[in-house]
Amino acid sequence: MSVILRLHPRLVALGTWLVLALPVLALSGPATAGALVSVPAPEPAPGGDAPSHNGHLLLIGGSLGEQRTILKRFVRMSDPDGDGPRRARVAVVTASSYPAQTEEEATDPDEENATTNGQYYVDQFERFGADAWPVPIDEADNFPGDWYVPANSYDPEIARGISASTAVFLGGGDQMRYLRSMLECEPAQDEALTDCVDTPVVAAIRRLLDLGGVVAGTSAGLTVQQAAPMITGGQPYESWRDGARPGYFNSRRLGYVPYGGFGFFDAAMLDSHFATWGRQVRMVRLAMDERVGWNHVVGVDETTALVVHRATGRARVIGKNGVSVLDVGSATLDGTTLTGARWSYLTRGDRLDVDSWRVRPGRNSTEVVGDGPGPPVQPDIWDSVDAPNVYSLRDLGVALVESEADRARGVTLEDDPQYETTLVVGPATVAWRTHLDRISFRELEIRVEPLP
Repeated sequence: MSVILRLHPRLVALGTWLVLALPVLALSGPATAGALVSVPAPEPAPGGDAPSHNGHLLLIGGSLGEQRTILKRFVRMSDPDGDGPRRARVAVVTASSYPAQTEEEATDPDEENATTNGQYYVDQFERFGADAWPVPIDEADNFPGDWYVPANSYDPEIARGISASTAVFLGGGDQMRYLRSMLECEPAQDEALTDCVDTPVVAAIRRLLDLGGVVAGTSAGLTVQQAAPMITGGQPYESWRDGARPGYFNSRRLGYVPYGGFGFFDAAMLDSHFATWGRQVRMVRLAMDERVGWNHVVGVDETTALVVHRATGRARVIGKNGVSVLDVGSATLDGTTLTGARWSYLTRGDRLDVDSWRVRPGRNSTEVVGDGPGPPVQPDIWDSVDAPNVYSLRDLGVALVESEADRARGVTLEDDPQYETTLVVGPATVAWRTHLDRISFRELEIRVEPLP
C-alpha cells in the first residue's frame, strides 16, 4: 500500500518537497508540475494500538546552526535500522518562522523565512545521511500560489507523509506561530488559549512519536513541545518585577498560553536559550505563579540539547553548553523576594531522570573541591536585553563552586528597583568536572530580593 502525495509545481521545480531522490519514494513520472510521489504507508503498531509516552525527544536550546554533534545524533536516532539499508526520513517543519511575503522571498536562499528555512534544514540533514522533506506550513497565505499555508495542516496527504517518516524536526522562530498554524483553537483574548485540538498534521506527529519515532526541536521548536502551560515571552527583569499574565504580548511582559503547546513533554516546564540569556528567574516566576503551579523547569542553553527517552524518563545532555534543572517545590515567593529555589546545571555527558529528578554526573567525572576566594559581585546578573552580556548567572555559579565561599552575589542592570540574586551552597550541593573539563553542579540555592 502507498500514500500518494501531489507536489505543488513550485516545490517540484525547486526539487525540495519530499526530496525526490529519496530511495523510499518513487516518482510515477518525471519531476514536472503536478507529479505524483508514492510514499510507503506506515507500518501498523504491534498489537494494533499506539503506546503512549514512547519515542525520543531531542530538546535543542537554540542556535543550532551546523552543530555536528547534535545534527549527527538526530540523524542516527532517526535511522530505523542502524547501519542497515534503510535511512532516516525526516519531515522538516518550520511553521514558527516568519512567512515569506512574496514568491521571490520564498525562493531566495539569502532570505530567512519558513520556506527557505525548511530547505536549509533539509540540506543539513541530507549532509549527515538522512532523507528529508520540508512540510509546507506557515501561519499565512501571503501571495498567489503560496505553497506554505496553514491550510496544509489539514491535508491528509501531508499527514500521511509524516506518518511515513521516522522523525520530525521543528525549527525555531516564535512558538505561537506553531499554535496558530497547526492547532485548531477557540479564539481567546490576547491569545490566552485554553481550548485547542490537533490538526491532522499534529496528530500524525503525535502518532509518529508514540510509535517510537523521534521529534527534535530547536528554540521555539523546543518550547512548543511543552504541555500546559507554554511560555510565550518576557524579559527576565520585567518578568520578575511584574509577574505573569496569560496571553501573548509583543513586549517584555511575561506571558503564557494556559493550553500549552503540543504536549510531547509533560514532566516539567520548558524554556530555550536558557542560561545563555539569563532566563532562570523568569521561569521561576512563571512556575510559581498561582495559576500555573509547576515544581520543575528544564531550560536548555544554546548549542546544547537534552536527549529524552520518554518511556523511561532518562535523559542525557549533548552539545557545547548546559541544561538547567530548577526545583521550586520547596521555594517561597513573597512579593518579589525568593528563597529556597534549587538549581542544578548539567553539561555534556551528564544524565537526568525526569521522573525522579535524580541528576547523575557523566562518566569519568571528578568531584570539584573549591578553594580560593569567592567571586566578586556580578553586574547585570540577569543578562539584560539592553546589554551584551550572556551566561552571567551560570558563570557566577561555576565560580562559586570552584571557590571555598558558601555564597555569591549579583545585581541587575536595571534599578527600578534593582534586584540582588544570591547563590548559596547548601548541604546537598555537589560540583564535578567532566572529562571534557566542563563544570557541572547540583543543588545550588537561588535567592532573590529587591535592594533598597
